[in-house]
Amino acid sequence: MHWLVLEKECPVDVVRQEFSPRLVTAPYYEDGEVVIYDHNTLVQFLQERYPGIQLMPADPIHRAQIRQACAMVLENNLDMMAELDEILATGSPWAAGKEFSLLDIYIGTWLSEYVMKHDLTARVAQYWKRISSRPAFRIVDS
Repeated sequence: MHWLVLEKECPVDVVRQEFSPRLVTAPYYEDGEVVIYDHNTLVQFLQERYPGIQLMPADPIHRAQIRQACAMVLENNLDMMAELDEILATGSPWAAGKEFSLLDIYIGTWLSEYVMKHDLTARVAQYWKRISSRPAFRIVDS
């Protein structure tokens, strides 16, 4: 989530707490009357609330596909490396096409753990280089 906040340049402080003053799961986001603690809801809320860089396409079908792919990354129920390599074989620089998207944040977060333990294919290594060179990623990763 911190990476998303930095990419979008949201005027939000990301604070991790050991406990929550409310009966919700930490971390949470509070904005006036709304308290959001579900990760997916929070990510989508920040995307919609703060215009900045748009990390989701305007087309509702493409948005749904990205949301579904993000959920799969969170579940980690598939061989993502093979699937990612297949996607990148089409020539797309990013996981969802020509533009950096929310899906790249999800995959980049997963990859940051994966690269410590596994070898990457050549295409995924190039993708990782693009991901890890983003200024917001470098701040989060430091």
